[in-house]
Amino acid sequence: MTQSPEPGHWFSVGAGVVDVYPPPGTRMAGFAARTEPSTGVHDPVSVRALVVDETCWITVDVCGLHEQTCREIAGALPLPAASVAVTATHTHAGPCVMPGRLGGHDDAVLDQIRSAAITAAEKAMAGRRPAELFYREATGIGVASNRRHGERKIDPPAQLASFHGVDGTPVAWVLLYPCHPVVVGPANRLISGDYPAFARKALEAVAPGSIALFLPGAAGDVNTGHSAEASYSLSQATPRTLAEAERIGILIAEKALVATPRHLATDQPATARQLTVDLRLESLDDHVPADLAAEWRSEAQVSDAGRAALLDAWIQWAEQRREDEERAWQAPVTAFRWGPLTLVGLPGEPFLTTADEIAAGAGGITMVTGYTNGCPGYLPAKDEYKFGGYEVLDAHRYYGMPAPFAAGSAEQLVQAAVDLVPK
Repeated sequence: MTQSPEPGHWFSVGAGVVDVYPPPGTRMAGFAARTEPSTGVHDPVSVRALVVDETCWITVDVCGLHEQTCREIAGALPLPAASVAVTATHTHAGPCVMPGRLGGHDDAVLDQIRSAAITAAEKAMAGRRPAELFYREATGIGVASNRRHGERKIDPPAQLASFHGVDGTPVAWVLLYPCHPVVVGPANRLISGDYPAFARKALEAVAPGSIALFLPGAAGDVNTGHSAEASYSLSQATPRTLAEAERIGILIAEKALVATPRHLATDQPATARQLTVDLRLESLDDHVPADLAAEWRSEAQVSDAGRAALLDAWIQWAEQRREDEERAWQAPVTAFRWGPLTLVGLPGEPFLTTADEIAAGAGGITMVTGYTNGCPGYLPAKDEYKFGGYEVLDAHRYYGMPAPFAAGSAEQLVQAAVDLVPK
């Protein structure tokens, strides 16, 4: 016999999934050194939506989404724009779908993904039912590594929120783990969600019919143990394979599932708030773009194929620069409250310390993810600029941005996020 929900402890929850299968020959995003298109689909571009009361979080298995695409998705739904968050899972084995960034976009595939996001959200809204919220947190997973400072040991938690129906069965999951989905390396040419796809499947196997979303956290400086520069080459010195992605995804899900769940009771409906922060861009180059392009052309003549492809992307970036181009970007910051649980969505690729600072300032149970409502590049913590490196000095070129974000931008996002969370 179905139990009636107790007043004050229940959300109205629904989830939906629409999968997109890009055709062979679709260009792939994530590695500038990989110039050959996809040869097929290992797992589809999964577009997932979770609706909790009048809030909606959507995830898409791509490297990044343009803020305009995210606005178009939110604008097509019968919800306030501030109540919709759209996150790229940041797989580096997905299709090119970001106009002007990360290798550009395929019109047909982008149209399919936009439509899939709207449909998934509509399915979620139509299927809402009473559900309780539970939360688990697991450490000691042994997967994540600081890719800029290998000597600094980190142990970020896997955070798992789950909604359970009146019969106690999970109907939806939200798993957050801050680690770059680059387990599958640049030699791969099959469309894949990388380890998050396998983690979701492991969760859904616990409760057939449930739907899992994955959030990539603040993973700008976190992966499984190699430098960002290691992805400049097509060589596979480490086991960056689909089999390894499956092992890691299942491991993270299993570790999260064995943690003790906490029931997060509430008498308040879900809420959402959003604000926009003006961020500056500031060049760190010693030479003007034309001179840099000349240097890169010379280097490309004696480089291997992977490095030459990267340099070609940088040359194209230099050729597109204009003296009058905008050196600012408006960053959307989103905060959802699902009872005692706060979810914060930041744009771009923030570093792990940014999530830690937001969680400390917000208090309570807080989940922080980047890659949300736009992905314009890396947002390093201020004290990382003195170390230089790909994330500080170079990544903005692949992102098609005029310059890196100025030091202090990440700290602006921290303050905005903390200000959004009700005390």
